[in-house]
Amino acid sequence: MNIEIEVRAFGKEEVQGTADAYRSTELIRVHQFSKKATLAEIEALLVKLFDEAESSYPNPEQCLGKITIRAKRENGEIVYLG
Repeated sequence: MNIEIEVRAFGKEEVQGTADAYRSTELIRVHQFSKKATLAEIEALLVKLFDEAESSYPNPEQCLGKITIRAKRENGEIVYLG
């Protein structure tokens, strides 16, 4: 099954000559996992993505992560999309 991991680092920053300025870095990765994958394995990838986002945008006001597994029910069975 595919697991999508998204991380977004963002915040306000000062730029001369502007009233307001914001900076944002967004990373999205899709990983292939078996159904037996553990939360710890998925969390390890999330940590790597946080590190990657924060390396290009040090000390953001916020750094948020989202993990998505897409599935549907078909003939009473769960079918994973992707």
